Amino acid sequence: MDVAAPLGQSPTSIVGTWKVVTYEDRAADGTITRPYGEHPVGYFSYDPTGHLSVQIMRTPAPTPFPGMREGTGDGASYRDAFLAYVAYFGTYTVDIAKGTVTHHVEGSLRPDYTGTHQVRPFQIVRDQLSIEIRQDQRYLRRELIRVK
Repeated sequence: MDVAAPLGQSPTSIVGTWKVVTYEDRAADGTITRPYGEHPVGYFSYDPTGHLSVQIMRTPAPTPFPGMREGTGDGASYRDAFLAYVAYFGTYTVDIAKGTVTHHVEGSLRPDYTGTHQVRPFQIVRDQLSIEIRQDQRYLRRELIRVK
């Protein structure tokens, strides 16, 4: 992990497994969307070697459909299943001075994420991790709790 300067929390504060509690996006007009439902399930895992894994699933999950396992289902069913899940892995660096963690995405369910560097402003208070991003006239909020 790269570290700039201490800000009251150590760069290792983020190490651990974090359970997703809130995953919401707010548009400029105030409209809130929850792409993975009211109660998404998933985890962000940051290990001490600087590797991460992120997986989030919509609830309720999409229902199984004919041909799903064989790869012969209809396109709309696959689209719905694809949009109900996000997963990626890679490495991460922490910049305490800026209050950011950067996800260096090595592989992703979404091809457009692979090879990108996702900067995430974050804050940890006790066992709660808050990630808040301002992006393209939107405000993205992710709340997670440490798994013990």
